Amino acid sequence: MTIVSRPIKPSVAVFLLVSMGLPAAVGTAQADNSGAVPHAGVPSLAQPVKWRAALLVPGNYPLDISGRPVNGTIRFNFPNGKKITRKWRAKPHSGSLRAGDRRAYFSYTHAVPIGRKLTRVMLKGHPRLQVESNNRFIRPGFTKPTKSIGSASLSGINRARSGFCSTPPLVLMNTSTPGQGDLPRCGGKVRWRVTDQTDRGLASITPNGFQFVRARTQTGADEFTLTGSVRGRPVVDRTVQIRINPTPVSNISIRAMGDSVTAGFGYFGKTGKPMGITQLPDCKPAAVIFNDACSSNAYNRNASIGKSPDYLPDYGLSRNIAWPAQWANAHGVTDYKNYAVSGSAPVDWLPGGQFDKTRRQIEKDNPDYIVMTMGANPLLSDILFGIGNIGCALESDLFGDFRQCILDAFASVDLTQRLKALYTELVDNTTSRIVLMQYHLAVPAADVGYSAVQIEMIDDLMNETIASEATRVSPERITVITPPRFFVGIDMRPLYESTFSCSYFDFKVDGRSVQADPAQDFLEALHPFSFCPGPTAGPPWTISGDTGIHPSATGYSQMAGQIPAPE
Repeated sequence: MTIVSRPIKPSVAVFLLVSMGLPAAVGTAQADNSGAVPHAGVPSLAQPVKWRAALLVPGNYPLDISGRPVNGTIRFNFPNGKKITRKWRAKPHSGSLRAGDRRAYFSYTHAVPIGRKLTRVMLKGHPRLQVESNNRFIRPGFTKPTKSIGSASLSGINRARSGFCSTPPLVLMNTSTPGQGDLPRCGGKVRWRVTDQTDRGLASITPNGFQFVRARTQTGADEFTLTGSVRGRPVVDRTVQIRINPTPVSNISIRAMGDSVTAGFGYFGKTGKPMGITQLPDCKPAAVIFNDACSSNAYNRNASIGKSPDYLPDYGLSRNIAWPAQWANAHGVTDYKNYAVSGSAPVDWLPGGQFDKTRRQIEKDNPDYIVMTMGANPLLSDILFGIGNIGCALESDLFGDFRQCILDAFASVDLTQRLKALYTELVDNTTSRIVLMQYHLAVPAADVGYSAVQIEMIDDLMNETIASEATRVSPERITVITPPRFFVGIDMRPLYESTFSCSYFDFKVDGRSVQADPAQDFLEALHPFSFCPGPTAGPPWTISGDTGIHPSATGYSQMAGQIPAPE
């Protein structure tokens, strides 16, 4: 497929240019390509609490370890030959959720209790004491543990400085009880208070730590800040991460399948960076073999290299780009795999199709949730460039010939039958709850012959078809999610009531545009007196690298926010 990017007439429905790629084999990348350097720092002694001290053990972890178990060992080698070993286990986390996280690794400081006897020994001091620290963890997709670089102190254990404190643990809480946790341990005596209160829940300091009470009906991610003071002077801030879910996350598994809107096309999985417009030719899938290049769940960066997706070990979960990943992260779920490949069509996932093996693996896993976007392909090429099939649409009346022409295009690829067959296959062979994300509205800076209103009509018809077939197959098992409106910034009547205005002449539009920057430039050129730029806050909701077709990490976060909490 070719993407035209000349400044004539904006167009293309969201779901459509989604077509970017096809088949793949089930598999997990086994190469460690993260570039992270695991490292266990030198332990130091924290201020005792009730005659029990803790060792502060800084760690440096690959980003995809966030929320996963780490096993640690601290060995005390005394001058007289006596050895004492303390083992510990924790789940370090990478801090505040970042949509499109580009880090290779994150830092986390553990607080490892050592008990009263060792506390007395440590406080007395042993200049020749040797302390060794090692951490082990298993990367997603691997079977053998990774050992971090250990550290040793030959001059005894040192007291940490007053403002050096441990990282608060991730608080996973349900909706029936408050979330609780221990206050950070520090090198000195620190008095804590809540300084950056959450807008929704209520955080407070308790005699035994801290407590968080959620707001009514609140689920998902939240955070608040603890500020520590020494002698009344603030010396340290620590942010507490909260994940609220009705069901314990250890019981929840998520598998994603589908096309580029599920795969997160336009972001490089290895780095989390967005694709540039000059990189689009390399990312555009080949004519026959597709490898999920330039998608957030895989390593591949060139569509012509490799015959199958080289999935990231955590399938893009830690990059936090695609909407399934952002949904899982918001609730602390780590049992997650995203098998989506840009451009896949329903027929590719049906028995005998190129993704048959992948679908069967998902069915074998029988996860709690199967999530997807599906149906836009292979119509994208036909609708955008197949004039022979839908040439009638170019001169059609919006509610007459145009609508029928698009429905005829759907029928030409058996869209309704194949969606029904795929939904039925998943319902019959799993007990999973199936979440179908409908397609967003995107009006890119590309000329394909349609107006923005016609694009919305195509989008609406596609989404209606998805919802209709889901209802026919199993309204109890299948949930259809509608994305928030991706405002265009122009008058979209009669399909959308346009009542907003930011122009001097009070022209009415659908809202402040959230389309990509180049798309907004072209829309403003076509509608100079009425166009309303945006977004109100944050970056655009679609990416510039494909002229404004696929969602950005910000756009995906808006989509993920529409999905109810896992149960």
